[in-house]
Amino acid sequence: MSDSGFGVRMIERLIARVAAHTALQARPCDVDGLRLWALEHPRLDRLVHFRIASGAVDTNLLFLFGRSTTAQPHFHAQVVQFAPDACVYNADIVPRLDPVTHPAWFTSVYGPVTKAYWQATGNKANACASAPGNPAIALYLSPWSIAAPRPTISEELARVGPMIEAYLDHCLALADSFTYDAAPAELSSRDRQHLELLHSDALDPRAWKGVYRSIGEEAGRRAKAILATPLHN
Repeated sequence: MSDSGFGVRMIERLIARVAAHTALQARPCDVDGLRLWALEHPRLDRLVHFRIASGAVDTNLLFLFGRSTTAQPHFHAQVVQFAPDACVYNADIVPRLDPVTHPAWFTSVYGPVTKAYWQATGNKANACASAPGNPAIALYLSPWSIAAPRPTISEELARVGPMIEAYLDHCLALADSFTYDAAPAELSSRDRQHLELLHSDALDPRAWKGVYRSIGEEAGRRAKAILATPLHN
């Protein structure tokens, strides 16, 4: 699939928003389709774009990771385009702490994007309004996820795009001003375990088997290691 697909164009717009906020330093990577940037920012660690083009299916995965020793949330977006005007997508602000022990963190991080969440999911014309979700995966994401797991069209992605951009912009704004009192060792340990579980074969075996079929298991496991490993300690 060419670089002109609407799915990859949206991901590139999100990357441009990050680049406009913080300088990106490209890092070498030996996985085809994976781009890695380091961010020299006190609360941001790395930006990863993982693209897998297999026949008519063009999968674009994006992560903006906060530093592991901070309470900065991670941003995630994905668009899978499988026809000229068909796709599934999802976006989320990935939690770094737990709501029972750190309710104030959730209020600070998710309160400002609740309006954007309802603008996307409250529109009954959007597939994300009735996303069934996989509870096993949803456990490691947030209730503010915006997801269209059943096929939809580019028109919906265009409608929801501003809300996804609002999520990213909020994460970037948090990176400039957000402080939260939590032990760096606790944050780093939880982050490591969280990312290992989120990207484990057992959690989403169908997705990772598809990755291994497309680029090989060795390359797929190297990609997972990049997703899970901070560039800054």
